[in-house]
Amino acid sequence: MENFQIWSKTIRVGAIAFAVALIFVSASANDVVVLSEDNFQKEIGHDKGALVEFYAPWGGHCKKLAPEYEKLGSSFKKSKSVVIDKVDCDEHKSLCSKYGVCGYSTIQWFSKRISGTQKV
Repeated sequence: MENFQIWSKTIRVGAIAFAVALIFVSASANDVVVLSEDNFQKEIGHDKGALVEFYAPWGGHCKKLAPEYEKLGSSFKKSKSVVIDKVDCDEHKSLCSKYGVCGYSTIQWFSKRISGTQKV
């Protein structure tokens, strides 16, 4: 009976740790903006430069890059000049094709657009 109680407590602690880890992962995943055909033009290049990863969720290189790219997104979350974005090329093939993506991961930089006149 005592072994069962120890095992039961271990399972509960493990479940709590797992739940906390899921919350942390989902919170940090929001630091990278997910782009689609619907929001790409609205999100890219207006008042911030954008680093965009074009990826395939099944790709080995993409899977290896994913946690580091999420960390990058977290690092730039409060930046006033840069946003970190990504596009799933399985879901948005036409968008990836439009920007010449032919391998995964492809990372492209989009400069912010300048409105009005600017002295050079």
